Amino acid sequence: MVGRMKDKVKKVINFRFDRYKDIEIKLEKLAAKGLFLEECGAFLWTFRKGEPKSLKYTVTYFSEGSVFNPDITDNQQTYLDYAKAAGWNFVTQFNQMQIFYSEADNPIPFETDEKEKFDNIKRCMKKSFLPSIMIMMLVCVFNLVVQFNSFQLNPIEFLSDPGRLFSAAMILAVVIYEVYFLLDYLIWCKRSERSIAGGGECVENISMVRRIVHIIFMSFFLAGFGYFLYYLVFKISWFGVFLCIIQMPILLIVFRLSINYLKKKKASAAINKVISITVLIIADFVYLAFIVLFTIKLGFNLGADSDYRTIVWPVTATTSHEYRLYRDDIPLTCEALYGDLDYDYYSYEKEINSTLFLTQSNYRQDSLPAKDAPPRLEYDILEPQFKFVYHLAKNHLLEIPQWREDESYEPIDNKIFGTVEAYQQYYDDTPTGEYILLFEKKIIALNMEEPPTMKQISIIKEKLRI
Repeated sequence: MVGRMKDKVKKVINFRFDRYKDIEIKLEKLAAKGLFLEECGAFLWTFRKGEPKSLKYTVTYFSEGSVFNPDITDNQQTYLDYAKAAGWNFVTQFNQMQIFYSEADNPIPFETDEKEKFDNIKRCMKKSFLPSIMIMMLVCVFNLVVQFNSFQLNPIEFLSDPGRLFSAAMILAVVIYEVYFLLDYLIWCKRSERSIAGGGECVENISMVRRIVHIIFMSFFLAGFGYFLYYLVFKISWFGVFLCIIQMPILLIVFRLSINYLKKKKASAAINKVISITVLIIADFVYLAFIVLFTIKLGFNLGADSDYRTIVWPVTATTSHEYRLYRDDIPLTCEALYGDLDYDYYSYEKEINSTLFLTQSNYRQDSLPAKDAPPRLEYDILEPQFKFVYHLAKNHLLEIPQWREDESYEPIDNKIFGTVEAYQQYYDDTPTGEYILLFEKKIIALNMEEPPTMKQISIIKEKLRI
């Protein structure tokens, strides 16, 4: 068994029905290196190692072919017999795609009707590839709409979050790539129709531009996905990332096992397809439920890079809640503003997110809920990298929702904090301890429980290096 496994090689092959010539050329080059195709799938293709040979491959399409078929259909068997009589040996199939090889130097083509070949390719594209692409594009566009709404709700959090930006960028890249894919296919169809109408053949869809586009897309996608995983490792944990990564392989294995089991039971292609897709959807929900349950019960080590202690604190006379008290180092504290505070349950927490657009540093000093709780403090330091980001952040911070109609921001003297612009929040006509401080290259959003004294303002300027 080990020896047999050593003779096998798995390769990722990107293919499309209208690019059959690419597949033929690639398989012939691999055969010349001693790698011979045994099985093909959606992504991974299996090759057997052997002595290098000069083989000719041909890729054809048969509309009745399907991974859900329990056996080769009678019409498909007739098609295979016809190919064998012409000197072509059947290798494997994937859905409607059939692959044959010949050891002859100039084998006789057994598909001579170019119009029929072209129609077969279009039927196969409509049956398999195009519906899946359209569904993927709809899902991606829906995700982009959700991302855009998230951006509108809070541009600061969105533009400072590497996870959101990379996921949005990758989704957008997929949409652009799939649009290019469709346009490329439609152009090929038009060119092939004109060629066949003039007595020619299907156009060989080999393009250096397309290969360059594919390389750029895959490089960007893999680099973005790698960085995204790197980011998640520090945001969650290695085990949390591992659970996310293995989700797709597990679902593919479940899907494949369902298909193979129903094939053995001789279920029809239609029944197999419905049941296997249903099993896949159920498995996806079960796995997501497992991740949610695991997160609730054990957690994913959120804030694992911070030092904290956990305490149980009474919220009411009959209920208690578990709190994490962090010990992060923050530049401005309540102790600096109010002097020594005899309180052992402060939580000092910082969170810094940075992208090429914006760096957001959030600092919090929280006390536990109680009637006599000491002062709390929170402030954000924003460092936009572009003017438009600066203005987006400013407008968002100064925006007052309609349901907070009793609140407003009023300008204050810039000399107080040494700002370019400065605003203080008012509730009705009463000033609060919330400020928006705008400097030339950064913005500070300061939230205190009451307006600071001149001495406290001096401390704030010193600690925050204003």
